[in-house]
Amino acid sequence: MSIKNIVFDVGDVLVDFCYKSYMRNLGFDEETVELFTKNMIMSPHWNELDMGLLTYEKAKEIFKDEIKNHDEEIDRFWDNIEYIVEEYDYAEELIRSIKYAGYKVYILSNYPVELANLHWPKFRFLKYADGKIISGFEKVVKPDVKIYKLLESKFGVDLSECLFVDDRQLNIDGAKDAGMKAVLFENLEQLKDDLARYINYG
Repeated sequence: MSIKNIVFDVGDVLVDFCYKSYMRNLGFDEETVELFTKNMIMSPHWNELDMGLLTYEKAKEIFKDEIKNHDEEIDRFWDNIEYIVEEYDYAEELIRSIKYAGYKVYILSNYPVELANLHWPKFRFLKYADGKIISGFEKVVKPDVKIYKLLESKFGVDLSECLFVDDRQLNIDGAKDAGMKAVLFENLEQLKDDLARYINYG
């Protein structure tokens, strides 16, 4: 079955989830950067945000309760959250070129509702996408097979005709379990080489 659809993750594929440099730019010392990375970014609560089970105001309350004596820094972190991601310079041209080569492009991302509402209107690559699935709105996250199957139910695509691109092996495995082809993203040049094995691109 030939590939007709390319499905992209967002974070660390099309957009830099640059949370450490973001925190440094806010003036946090390295101890606080590592503390917040471990106890906020990598915490189960961030996954609950991705699943749409927490608002970020509620998340702030939880983090203040769990990370003692850092209320001011937590407020600063969340009050400036617009700047925690940066679209990669190559993202728009990559998606545009695939679209213009005759393929459909879909976006499938683990992303909190409020942050998606804040960030996604500014992503330049999105105007070339044929559809998007955001975990926070769907209440399901990768690598659950259910989120990949939403491509079928929402957009009528055949998963066997989809190539999925993600930077995490767990999510790649989930896509394969759902019946998709998949490639692990490491860098742009590697991705272009992998795309060339599946589609007429470049």
